[in-house]
Amino acid sequence: MFEQILRRHPPPWGDVLDAGTGASSWDWLLKQTCRSRTGVTAEEPRAQALRARPGVGPQDQVLVGLWQDPTLLENRRFEVVLGDYLLGACDRYAPHFQEEMIERVVSKCSGWLFLIGLEPLPFPTNPGQTCLFEVAQMRDAVQLLLGNRPHRELPQAWVERHLVARGARIAWKERYHNLYDAGWVAREVASLEQNLQLLEDRGLAQVLRRRCHGLRQTAAETLSKPVSYSYDYLLGVDCR
Repeated sequence: MFEQILRRHPPPWGDVLDAGTGASSWDWLLKQTCRSRTGVTAEEPRAQALRARPGVGPQDQVLVGLWQDPTLLENRRFEVVLGDYLLGACDRYAPHFQEEMIERVVSKCSGWLFLIGLEPLPFPTNPGQTCLFEVAQMRDAVQLLLGNRPHRELPQAWVERHLVARGARIAWKERYHNLYDAGWVAREVASLEQNLQLLEDRGLAQVLRRRCHGLRQTAAETLSKPVSYSYDYLLGVDCR
């Protein structure tokens, strides 16, 4: 998806904002010709790690903050704003703030906003999709049991509607259909099992481990070939 941005809007760029920065988006921006790069993250350890990445210059900064804070980047605007799965992560750090998040991000953009998101999983229509749906449910349930908020992706149509309501124009859009296989399930389940070690209720943890074993078996039976399920989307938004 990053390559699609480069094809449609090649650098050099002016001041660039990575509105929910992480290693993938920050490393990509460090390879592009920009006047400056500003990243925003909610986590100090992540900010420290990103500040130490090769290629970070004196004109670049990574800030720790939440978009609910009205003083965050006050009086700053950027030629390019990148939101790499920004709205999906919003509910984890800033619950129920997605509408205001769109308004804040649009207000910081004087040129182009690039938003990447994942269409929420629809109800499954075949056994392979059912297995994937159940893995996603299990992942979110374990996060809730640990006292965390899971990511909550938003439909493309909802995002587009709220962008237009705030005066932005959807100039172009792309979809990338996702393929999942048994290997993807195995990696997700392995991560789940690691998280189960943090549960204080060991009886519940044991029950959930058995469920993880069942998901592996189901994946082996239903996902011998990759299955298409949902899609990622990329929006090119003109905020001029």
